[in-house]
Amino acid sequence: MSSSMGTTGTSGGMTQGQAVTGAPNVVYDLVSVLYHTLKSGSTIPQYIQDAQQSGNNDLVQFFQQVQQQDKQRAQQAQQILGKISSSLPTH
Repeated sequence: MSSSMGTTGTSGGMTQGQAVTGAPNVVYDLVSVLYHTLKSGSTIPQYIQDAQQSGNNDLVQFFQQVQQQDKQRAQQAQQILGKISSSLPTH
């Protein structure tokens, strides 16, 4: 069944995030990735501790790798957001 709203979730070609926030889709998406990466970064230390307590070194290494990747992802997202923000029109 087809919807008059199309695949974007709202009429007029905007995604639901853009319609709600007014932020361009790419900014909304990038902020979402940054938020979830930072959220993960705040919980990973507990996962590392749990893995250490279980004595599972493979799991400790895995969670440490995830933590490092999240840190890099957050830094990259912040850099890109800074570039995008400076090119957005001001109101």
